[in-house]
Amino acid sequence: MRSLPALSRRAGALLIAGALSAPLAAAVVGAAPAQAADTDVVISEVESSDPDGGEDWVELQNTGTEPVDVSGWYLKDDNDDRTWQIPAGTVIEPGAFLVLDHEKAVPGGFDFGLGGEDAARLFAADGTTLIDEITWTEHAPTTYIRIDGEVVASAEPTKGAENSGPYEAPKAPGDHPDAGTIRVTEAVSEGDDWVEIMNVSDREVDLSGWYLLDEKDLPNETPHVLPAGTTLAPGEILQITGVPFGLGKGDQARLFTDNGYLMDGLAWPEGTHAAPSWQLCGPEGTAGMSHVATPGAPNACGDVVITETNSKGDDFVELTNLGEQPVDLSGHRILDDDDEHVFTIPEGTVLQPGEILLITGDELGFGLGGEDMVRLQDPSGELLGQVAWSEHVLPSNALCDGVYGPSGAATPGAQNDCGPGEGDLETTPLPTDGNVIAADDPSEWGEDLSGLDLQILEDGTQVLWAVNNDAGQISRLERDGEGIWRQSEGWPIGGKLTRFADGTGTPDGEGISVGTDGLIYVSAERDNDTKGTSRNTILAFDASSSEQELVAVSEWNLTEVLPTTSANGGLEGIEMVGPEAMANLGVEVPAAQAYAFVVLEDTGDVYALALQADGSAELLATLPSPLDGLMALDYDAASNTLWAFGDEAVQGMSVQYNLGAKTVEAGPVLERAEGMPEQFANEGVALEPTDVCTEGVRMAWFADDADTDGTNLRGIGLLDERCDAGGTPEEEQPGEEKPDDETPGEEDAADEDPADDESGAVIEVGTGGSAPSGTSPSGSTATGARPLARTGVEAGALAAAAAGLGLLGTWLVRRSRRA
Repeated sequence: MRSLPALSRRAGALLIAGALSAPLAAAVVGAAPAQAADTDVVISEVESSDPDGGEDWVELQNTGTEPVDVSGWYLKDDNDDRTWQIPAGTVIEPGAFLVLDHEKAVPGGFDFGLGGEDAARLFAADGTTLIDEITWTEHAPTTYIRIDGEVVASAEPTKGAENSGPYEAPKAPGDHPDAGTIRVTEAVSEGDDWVEIMNVSDREVDLSGWYLLDEKDLPNETPHVLPAGTTLAPGEILQITGVPFGLGKGDQARLFTDNGYLMDGLAWPEGTHAAPSWQLCGPEGTAGMSHVATPGAPNACGDVVITETNSKGDDFVELTNLGEQPVDLSGHRILDDDDEHVFTIPEGTVLQPGEILLITGDELGFGLGGEDMVRLQDPSGELLGQVAWSEHVLPSNALCDGVYGPSGAATPGAQNDCGPGEGDLETTPLPTDGNVIAADDPSEWGEDLSGLDLQILEDGTQVLWAVNNDAGQISRLERDGEGIWRQSEGWPIGGKLTRFADGTGTPDGEGISVGTDGLIYVSAERDNDTKGTSRNTILAFDASSSEQELVAVSEWNLTEVLPTTSANGGLEGIEMVGPEAMANLGVEVPAAQAYAFVVLEDTGDVYALALQADGSAELLATLPSPLDGLMALDYDAASNTLWAFGDEAVQGMSVQYNLGAKTVEAGPVLERAEGMPEQFANEGVALEPTDVCTEGVRMAWFADDADTDGTNLRGIGLLDERCDAGGTPEEEQPGEEKPDDETPGEEDAADEDPADDESGAVIEVGTGGSAPSGTSPSGSTATGARPLARTGVEAGALAAAAAGLGLLGTWLVRRSRRA
């Protein structure tokens, strides 16, 4: 996952462009009037926009020495038509607090939202006598509280407790001795986040204890602190990686001194990632989107970019105008690492949008070496771009997707050959009904909904399990009469908090799956309390617990089992299966407590694991993926296929693995479901079983980690002819004879002894694909297993899709994607 922090924007907390150093004003509220009724109850705190996606709340306090019965009192916002009555029997003891929650957080709570310019008003039981009120003109960066009769933003929320002090905006540089010496010059918020700072002064600067933050202030964000002894010489650039917070769309990167002065920062527009990078350019320090990220190197400013170089054989340098206007390159200069090696572009050279200018080695007049660079300067000598290498890059050094690297083939003067990539993949359409529906409450999760898994209970009830990666919450959802997935009874808004098995931490849950043992399994890539450290872990939870905080009953730390990953590029999707799903991976499948498939974002591959009761895990197989990364998994027990999905980084494409084939490998790449938004960041997918779908359409649910257009959870119908038959056609049931045009690579299970069938064991479809009658492939009896209602994808996950593509009888379409 990208496992990003919640990116809700509070006005005043977001410091952008030239206002990055301006103090944040909390005096945006009207002072509360004198109480209109003789009572000791006051509105003591108001939350109108929780940055972590929580719901609004209003806190009352009895400041007197006697209990106060507030039964029948009314809460209103700034509109008298929006009113809510406090339940009968509600008494506030002396000094005590009463929190009034929104109905989405607590059933029966108040049913209106609090806006950016609004009020919270408390009235007596007659509905007209004003008890107290707080008004404001913009959301607070934290909450609003009253101090000495004035309403101010709080230092931090204190729901149901004594108020904190007033909010303190970051201090501007002012007279700080290092003011103006260090600039934040570049930032990347997609993929592996990083921030670049540069010493623009003429002296060395000691940065010991300086720290970075995103748009959140202390104490609501964990800073990235520079180690003691960190110094920057004049002109030196420092690339900072592994920050403990994620950078997202419409975010910022801010640099503070050790004593809290805000020295500089970059902020990029709402709804936009800093990708390839957001950079600072020109003598005025204008910020904008780059055409190429330049980590640890001078920024590539302007629309004319070095797009390809060759240093071995026929040297050349290629420039391309990536902008929308012609650029006059007269007098611009090309240099290598020697200031004496200069080629000046002739007068009258104008490059049109998209046009390429090729400078050959003969024209350059100097050769490019094995450890060298190419620099582009304007006539005044200002550096516009630079690409360096420590050894020859073959066939050439080409700019692809905003990054320099080896090309597929040198293409001097022509469009770069970036080698095999997503654009070169042969893809197959995934047919849908095109009917995309928003199926969540916009205020439920913020921007961090990740994994999904669909469970069908024995009574036919559909339960959708979801995990929030930033807050570390699990949700149990059921659809209401309006088709919206809402928390099950007893589950709080946003879901229940989770902890590691020792009761500590905040797991960055990215994937979720119901196990054959009835436990809920979550894949986490780190502990969000220490975001800069990778901790690839599978956690098992007993979700039947009535506790509002779930502690893992089992834990498997896979850091030493799986390939090394970055802190934000680890475990994404997870799918729990029975041991029979592992039968054709070419290894002996051991007896284990549970079996799982997982995906890593950094590698894009799928890994098969056996999880033992003692907390150890065995890597059984690695299934390579044709996609750069995967984010979500779903398993179809009936067809024995594993579907892996990617997010917007791979255009929502997917791929399936036929686990019943003699050789298990990725099938054809499937395109994003037709009708789904192009840039939605789907990190979780759950498919409706074919035995509950009708009229040729089965629902697919997608989790959008980016909250695109204010929606986290979308549904769309996949075309599937089996939905008309109410399940898997009889002739295709496992263990029965199949037509000659069935899926290639699968043997006719009806004609052979299962023990001799090279394509894998015969699978009994029933309770979610668990092993038949609690047995493992080794013949041992599985322990701790109990019958479970169906979970995940059922019979023939894509039979209908295959029919829509004309592929039915040749290959059951499969699914995939990257995180």
